[in-house]
Amino acid sequence: MTEKKLGPYQTLKQEGTYKIGYDKPTVDFKQIGKRGVRRYDGFEKASGKALYTRDVNLPGMLYAKVLSSPYARARMLRLDTGKAEKYPGVRAVLRYDDPAINGQELTGSIAGTTRMAPESAGWAMLPVKTILSDQAIFEGQMVGVAIAADTEQIASEALKLVKVEWEEQPFILDKEKALDSDAPKLISGADSNKIADEDRELTEQGDVEKGFQEAEEIIEFTARRDAHLWAGAELPSVVARWSGDKLEMWVHEQQPYLSKLILAEQLNIPMNKIHTHSLYQGCSFGERCNPSNWSQNGINVLAVLLAKKADRPVKLVLNRAEKFYGFSGDLMVSQFKVGARRDGTITAVQMNNLFANYMCTTGVEHLVENTKIPNLRCEGTTVFVNKPPAWWNRCEQLPNVFCQTLVFDHIADALGMDPTEVALLNDGCEGRDKSYLEDFQRENGFEPRDSLKECIAAGKKAIGWDENWHPPGTRQLPNGRMHGMAFTWSHDWDDTRGTGSAAVLIQNDGSVSIIAQHSDVGVNPWTTYMQIVADELGVRYEDIEINPFDLNVGFALMSPDGSCNLGSNGYVVKKAARKARRMLLDLAADKFDLPAEALDIEDSTVFEKANPDNRMPVKDVVKMAVPMLNAVGIWTEPPVLDWAWHTQGLWGMALETGRPRMCRQANFIEVEVDTETGEVCVTRVVNVNDVGKAISPETVEGQMYGGTYMGLGRALAEEMVWDPATGVLLNRNLLDYKYATMLDYPASDNIYIETGLGHGPYGSTGIGENTATMIPALLGPAVYNAIGKRIDDFPITPNKVLKALGKI
Repeated sequence: MTEKKLGPYQTLKQEGTYKIGYDKPTVDFKQIGKRGVRRYDGFEKASGKALYTRDVNLPGMLYAKVLSSPYARARMLRLDTGKAEKYPGVRAVLRYDDPAINGQELTGSIAGTTRMAPESAGWAMLPVKTILSDQAIFEGQMVGVAIAADTEQIASEALKLVKVEWEEQPFILDKEKALDSDAPKLISGADSNKIADEDRELTEQGDVEKGFQEAEEIIEFTARRDAHLWAGAELPSVVARWSGDKLEMWVHEQQPYLSKLILAEQLNIPMNKIHTHSLYQGCSFGERCNPSNWSQNGINVLAVLLAKKADRPVKLVLNRAEKFYGFSGDLMVSQFKVGARRDGTITAVQMNNLFANYMCTTGVEHLVENTKIPNLRCEGTTVFVNKPPAWWNRCEQLPNVFCQTLVFDHIADALGMDPTEVALLNDGCEGRDKSYLEDFQRENGFEPRDSLKECIAAGKKAIGWDENWHPPGTRQLPNGRMHGMAFTWSHDWDDTRGTGSAAVLIQNDGSVSIIAQHSDVGVNPWTTYMQIVADELGVRYEDIEINPFDLNVGFALMSPDGSCNLGSNGYVVKKAARKARRMLLDLAADKFDLPAEALDIEDSTVFEKANPDNRMPVKDVVKMAVPMLNAVGIWTEPPVLDWAWHTQGLWGMALETGRPRMCRQANFIEVEVDTETGEVCVTRVVNVNDVGKAISPETVEGQMYGGTYMGLGRALAEEMVWDPATGVLLNRNLLDYKYATMLDYPASDNIYIETGLGHGPYGSTGIGENTATMIPALLGPAVYNAIGKRIDDFPITPNKVLKALGKI
């Protein structure tokens, strides 16, 4: 068992690093924070002209498909591909027993040194996972054979001719039953279905038993969260083409550089021989950056091998049903014990979380990072079940927000208190109260602000909390429905992990290029980077261009992992722009015959500070600053090009700062519950996020309202349903499994405040995943407030409401 003792953030500071306070702006904001800025990718996407990976078509290209297992757990006894190989139009067949891949493990690499650990995303199902296996461990798994043919239809028809003799094996779907001593062992030779003890997490802070002794009220409860789908709009695909010993690829994923690294390790191809393109992507939401899953790097490897075998370009594509197996990692059951004083001060929280197939967190971290609760203990256990590999737990927020929301709502109800008051009373960090945050702000140059207080005040006013909140089950509306309201809170996710690099180039005509690869996940980051460069460099936004699709330009911004986008990448482009600005001013100094310090840049024009009428367009400053031979064969001045890199630590704690999370968020919801049908009607959602600094206001708001619909769908409707008798997923389509849309729920009220307390550029913090992770657990408290009956079993479907009311 791994024990994780959580200490002060300051202990994370490394020797020789330095502290940074608020990232004070050194330039006037003209583009940063401006509304109505033309979105860089807006026209191409809105017009339908944007090219996605699935749009790539090459001369002579073949199409590949992979066999799917019809069983939840089975082993191939015999595989006959003879008829498929002879089928007209089939050009290459790759079997699991092919010498190129027989028994070869599908590796996942961290910085090229360490295989992904078993508890990491996609790995929890088997300690070793082969590229193409003869064993199926969930229904729908790609297994046994891959076929490349002239058309996708021919490849699919050929797969029907493959003859397989299967040996069906006992399977388990229920995570709790997987712990039974008589349950079939899913891993050969294992004593149980638990992941090994060293992968079981224990997180502790303080003395929980002492905390319960100090409590005047102790409550216990259990909550469950079922699996929901984790899939983007664009279905997975990859295109591979060989030219001699050089490989060219078009990939749909968040981390193309990592996939390039894995391919190099997997197939022994030098990385400089792999040319990778990452085009527009129809969403990805985390699973496309999973370095070890079948639907990403598994299909990459298969496409490359098939292309080599056929000596033709190959596109491997998955259809909706074939992709319908990636679910969120928050498939869990949680047991809670909470102690508090009668004034609302929480003295202890103990949790035991049971996860299926995936665990990256014990679920207590948000209570550590957000609260003054001194005594915490959480155990997380993961078991194997015959369901697909799970993706990220909504990164770090679920089950964290799930647990925090339920802890605070349950204890507030037990004490008969307003949950917003309990939140404010327990706000803090690592067992310390808000005075620690206030002291940190003063010592590090921040303007003292109480982020949570400001967020709650704005949200309460918008939703009319003081006028409309009431004790559970006490307000019936004129339409006969029961009225309910709920509130939750957390920190805004300020994850700044990772390292990125980018260059800023001022072209010969004065236009500017940002040179860096960066994958598209639909959150409008490129516009924001261009806004930063415009203000930092002093040029017009319309003079800037970025081409993020080619990985081989020499610079790679860190992967677009949700709220990581701005926290690290914003610093990268900011640094590069500042360096290019200094180069430009040094170059202009010769033109003006003045010191560089006497000059400034604004609206793509260099001018003398003391005499603004003395000015010159940037294009005139740089027009002869390219490396070319002049008329007499003498090299001219170098181009205006500079690059920067930036690295920060894991999970929102920049190692160079050691600062705590100080930006908070608050979410409010209002519902009506029909006690005759069990229907939950959402009537109002108010999201308040302290984003530190809104560099692109429309992007901030877009993430809030988009996350609202995602969260409501997961809370009320989205659920993957397996047949307990066969292990088959029953709703493997978007008719039986329905995503929420703006037609299903009302528009949300989205409010952001700017405290400058984040440690992204200009004091910004993340917004990308915050709303979608906060909303799902919030529906439980809202329904409870409406009907006075607890439903801590998510999603909250009508039958669960009626069961809670004793009507079924």
